[in-house]
Amino acid sequence: MKNAINMLLGFGLIGGIIYFVYFVINSIFSWFSELDKTLAAPLITASSTIIIATLTVVLGKYFERIKEIESHHRAKKVEIYDEFLISTFNTFFDKDPDLDLVSFLQDWQRKIILWASPNVIKAFITWKTHLSISEPNAQSFFLMEDLFKAMRKDIGLSNRTLEKGTVCHLILKNSHLFLNEASKNPKLTLTEFGKLENLLSNKE
Repeated sequence: MKNAINMLLGFGLIGGIIYFVYFVINSIFSWFSELDKTLAAPLITASSTIIIATLTVVLGKYFERIKEIESHHRAKKVEIYDEFLISTFNTFFDKDPDLDLVSFLQDWQRKIILWASPNVIKAFITWKTHLSISEPNAQSFFLMEDLFKAMRKDIGLSNRTLEKGTVCHLILKNSHLFLNEASKNPKLTLTEFGKLENLLSNKE
C-alpha cells in the first residue's frame, strides 16, 4: 500500500511538472508567434534546448533521490530482518544460550512497526499468536517460513521456486522425515518429532 501511494505521488508530481513545462512552452511559443520569423526561429531553438536540458536534470535528480531513499530503506530492512534470522538460528542450534528471546522480540517488534511491510507484520503476528496458544509444532515451522518469505519479498527477492518446507531443510537435521510426518499430522510437535528421531536412531 505504501509503495502504491508513493508511486501515485510520484506520477502526480511528474504529471504536474509536465503540465508546467507544457504551459511555459505554450506561453513562450505564443509570444514567439508575435515576433518576426527570422528572429523567432533561433530563439525557439535555443529556448527548447534550455527547457529540455532543465527538465532532464530535474527529473534525473528526482528519480535519483527516489532510488537513494529506497536503497536506504532496503538496507535498514535487511539489517532488521537479519537480526531476527540470527536469533532464530542461534536458538535452534543453541549457539547463544544466554539469549533472552522474549526481550529480543519485544525490541524487534518496535523496529518492524517503522520498517517492515504490512505483509511482514501480519506474518509475524500470525506466527507469534500460534506460538502463544500452541506447543511448537509443524504448523509453527510453516508459519515461520511464511514470515521468512514475507521478509524476502519485502527486500525484493523472489519466492517463486521455493517450495513449502524449504526452511525446514535449513534448520532441521532430518528435514525430510519431519516433512513426511508433518504431512500425515500437521499438529506434530517438536517434542514428538524428537522422540521419533531418537527411536529411529536406536533402531539403527
